[in-house]
Amino acid sequence: MEYASNGKGNLGVTLGAIGTGLGVLNGGLGGLLGGWSNNGCSENTPVSRYELDRETQLAAKDSEIALLKANTYNDQKMLEMYAYIDGQIKGVRSELAAQAVHNQKTEDSFVLARQDIASVKADLSREIAMEAERRCCGDNSIVTYANATFYPKMVADVTTGTTTTAQSLYNPLPKCGGCCGN
Repeated sequence: MEYASNGKGNLGVTLGAIGTGLGVLNGGLGGLLGGWSNNGCSENTPVSRYELDRETQLAAKDSEIALLKANTYNDQKMLEMYAYIDGQIKGVRSELAAQAVHNQKTEDSFVLARQDIASVKADLSREIAMEAERRCCGDNSIVTYANATFYPKMVADVTTGTTTTAQSLYNPLPKCGGCCGN
């Protein structure tokens, strides 16, 4: 234990002596010995409490300025990113609006097509019904003419030969809406 404490003491004395010597050489005695002093402005020149406070305040202000600059830079970058994203969203909204208009035009076209088809269907149904009625009347007219012209209304009775019997007319066509007396 004696060696350890003795070694520490010797080391302290030695370092103290070296520090004092360097301090003197560096102008520690106010440049009396000529030293290497630079008029008292070296890196390890002692400073007063007021100078330390001033340096601390300057360092704090420098830190605050750096923080404000960093915040301003971040705000600027965030605004740029917001503008970019906002532009992208506006583009998407524009495309969605254009698609909605296109979808509505397509739906309107289908509505118009359905209305046109319904109108044509109604007209066609009336025309078909009218044509069917005309054909029925025409067919019945033909059958009636054929019956009247080519089929005898009165036929002689086969058994007696002297009397005639009225024959019923044959019309295979269905009745249709009371046209032409059918």
